Amino acid sequence: MDLVSWVDRYFAGDLFRPIVNCIIKTRRISEWASDKAKVDNGFCRYLKGDIMLIGIMSDSHDNIQGVKDSLKIFRDRSAKMVLHAGDMIGSGNCYTFEGCGMDVKLVYGNNDGDRVGLMRDFKRVGGEYLGDFGEFEADGRKIAMLHGTDEPLVKAVVASQLYDVVVRGHNHRAEATQHGKTLLVNPGEVWGHFTGLRSVAMMDTSNLKVEIVEMGRCKSFREILKE
Repeated sequence: MDLVSWVDRYFAGDLFRPIVNCIIKTRRISEWASDKAKVDNGFCRYLKGDIMLIGIMSDSHDNIQGVKDSLKIFRDRSAKMVLHAGDMIGSGNCYTFEGCGMDVKLVYGNNDGDRVGLMRDFKRVGGEYLGDFGEFEADGRKIAMLHGTDEPLVKAVVASQLYDVVVRGHNHRAEATQHGKTLLVNPGEVWGHFTGLRSVAMMDTSNLKVEIVEMGRCKSFREILKE
């Protein structure tokens, strides 16, 4: 039962309704002000440069040029953190991250054979491998990251609703979809030769808006094999 109906039932409606209407109007103004404050706060954070942008990539498969192109996009857009969702492959890729000026977090993919080397060499340049599954907070957002080799596991992590964002890779297909309170993000592939399209993602932590950034087309491995 709403407030007006309750007053009508238990008191003289005509006498109390102006007071109730005033309360309801005040409450609506308060709710509007609260929503507006959230927008204004986000806008103020943008003006002050407090917005945290995260660059997300996956499945680079030793495409060093693709990694360099990705990092340039992230730097040009003032990203503060870089996430790599697995299948970096060679530890020598670490040198493309050296001096990038962004916090770098990675997880292993199913094709990352030299895990010891990857962890060792990325540590040298300031990167952090989180293992097969990583969870951390960024700008107050709880984020989980895994490669996505086991599809039922990805679905279970998303369905748990424990995280604001789940980052995955493996299938090389770009995606940004909302599942309840959890945003699932797949940046696509840096390698490019599986789908024929290289892409990364940019995520704004203030509103969890995601942009899939295409870096150009290339021949897929199927097209190459047909030549």
